[in-house]
Amino acid sequence: MRKKSLFTACALCLLLAVGCSANAPQSQTSTDTSSLTQESKEAVPEQSSTTETNYESFLGDWSLKVSIDEELYLITELDTYYGSTGISIKEIKNNQVKGTIYSIPGAPSYRESNVDFEGDIVDGKLTASYKDEGWLYSGSINLTFGTNEITANITRDKSDETSLWGIPEGTFTFLRPIDTETVILSEDENNRLKTFLSAVTEEMIQPFEEGALTDEMIINFVGLNLGMGSIDGSEFGDDIKSGADIVFNESVMNSLAVRYFGTEIKESKSTDTVTYNNGYYSIPALGGVVAYPIVQMLMADKGNADRYYAIVNYMRETPEEGIYLEYQYFITMQKENENYIIKSIKKISDPMILNC
Repeated sequence: MRKKSLFTACALCLLLAVGCSANAPQSQTSTDTSSLTQESKEAVPEQSSTTETNYESFLGDWSLKVSIDEELYLITELDTYYGSTGISIKEIKNNQVKGTIYSIPGAPSYRESNVDFEGDIVDGKLTASYKDEGWLYSGSINLTFGTNEITANITRDKSDETSLWGIPEGTFTFLRPIDTETVILSEDENNRLKTFLSAVTEEMIQPFEEGALTDEMIINFVGLNLGMGSIDGSEFGDDIKSGADIVFNESVMNSLAVRYFGTEIKESKSTDTVTYNNGYYSIPALGGVVAYPIVQMLMADKGNADRYYAIVNYMRETPEEGIYLEYQYFITMQKENENYIIKSIKKISDPMILNC
């Protein structure tokens, strides 16, 4: 009975409200909620004006992004060579952050510097002061927490003496490092990998980003390698015809495309190097000498199963100059069924000599 009375009262209130609104100006669109009962207010969920961000995803290490050979500087196994500048977010609790910014130059310096900071994240940003007790300077840090990156603006306070060492000053972007470990190859494994990589010289295929490999690039790669004899085609028997031209069918093309790149040709076609006609590819028999590979270092990605990175020297030998380094590649590979396939090739702008 009490519920029925309450319902009747509410209905009367609504009728009165409608009657009053009929005499209100038409431009009045807002609703007065001050007369709502406490029970009605509690029934209406509160709308948050901002979305809560889970900043705990930023816990851990972040490495400096560079403009040249970016991926190499993210490889943790190369920190000894390149050095390391980064941010370590050690604790985040209720948007309160504790962390460290560090800088360790590469060989032969190793003059390490690190400064601690702490502060609150407000609207995705943090401002904190710091003091380097080792190199005797201080300053401020402004961090912006973005999508898969942290942007840092680091400044130093003015002082009578300027420290030559310490964390860098300026605006920088930090990305997640690629946590890796060195793979020790047996002699047999090393020889098999060198044979595999001997086909990916720059004469056969140009460097490419992951996901950017095209049919034309693969067709040229297979054709040039068979034309030069860099890939032994004897396993394919009569599917390859040798003469003034090297002629082979689509099955050979796709078998080698899958072996090296893990994908078949989507559309058989002629290119500027290889001719295609009625199910067969052909290329003139070629001659010449190309560079040969030496695997300087192979690293496994600890956070990405079966992902590998190789630092490969491509060497050339001439009577005048002897043996010399022609170029150096950073090759990303995926291991499938104990065999590697190539995902990307990058030419290292400043080749490194590693003692490994």
